[in-house]
Parts: sequence; C-alpha cells; structure tokens
Amino acid sequence: CRGAVFGDVLSNLLIFNGGKVTKEFYVNDYGNQIYNFVKSVYLRMREIKYKETFPLDKNLYPGSYIIDIANKILQKSKKINLENIEKSFNILKKESLKQSLDLIKSDLKLLGVKHDHFFSETKMVKKKSVDKIIKLLKKNSFVYEGYLSPPKGEDYSTWTKSKRLIFKSSSF
Repeated sequence: CRGAVFGDVLSNLLIFNGGKVTKEFYVNDYGNQIYNFVKSVYLRMREIKYKETFPLDKNLYPGSYIIDIANKILQKSKKINLENIEKSFNILKKESLKQSLDLIKSDLKLLGVKHDHFFSETKMVKKKSVDKIIKLLKKNSFVYEGYLSPPKGEDYSTWTKSKRLIFKSSSF
C-alpha cells in the first residue's frame, strides 16, 4: 500500500511538472509465491467444502481474504475439481488472481490510486522478455559480466565474490 501511494504521488508530481509517466502495477503471478497463494486458496476451498483443517505452514497465506476468495470461486465454479491441486491449478490460478486483483483494484480506487497498466510477470516470462532485454543491453554495451566490490559497511566475511551482469549506469 505504501509503495502504491508513494508511486502515485511521485507520478502525479512528475506529471504536474510536465513529465511523461506511465503508471504500472506489477502482478507477481509467477513462481513459488503464486503457487503458495493458489495452494492456500485450494486448501481453503477444501476447508469450506469438506470441513478439512487448514494446515499451519509458513509458506501458506492464512488471511481471511483467502477464505473470501475461496468462497467466491466455489460460488462461481461449483464443478471445480478439488481432488488434486495439480489438476485444477491453472483454473484456480486464473480465478484466484482475478479475485485478488479485483480486491486490489478496489482498495487502490478507495485510495485514489490509478494505474495505466497491470503487468503480468507470467506473460513476461513466457515471452522471454528479460532474455531479450539482456541481449539488447549486451549488444549496446550497456551491461557487462564482471565482479562487484563488497557493499560498504557489510561484513566482508559473508561476501561471496561472483561473476554478475553489471549495468553501466556511469554511461548515463
């Protein structure tokens, strides 16, 4: 919430001063975090439908909003397969994200925060956008493989020197 408000205020200041700004909301819908989110919804649906106990697991989302999402999906999709998460994962992901984004958009609207785009990490990964951008950055010599110095003020005993892709910000 803080980031959304801060970003909106900063964007509005830039726009007010003649800047060209696009307000984008990054939807973290790929990887382990989304799997744990969908699994939480799935387990809440099983809890509602079969009276099973929701497990205590640090990777799951225990919030009451997950129960609300599960209830909405159960009302909308009465025939959804709850025997195995893998069989229903894609439909649950789609429905869980829709419900979650509806809630987020509602909260943002109450705060007066508006976005021009909602950007899906899944789409970015499927299109291999990061690989394409890195290739373009390398082609234009904006990045290089190299080694960074340990961060100032850090405990050097925990620092591991490793080759990394480094952005040449000094070029700008």
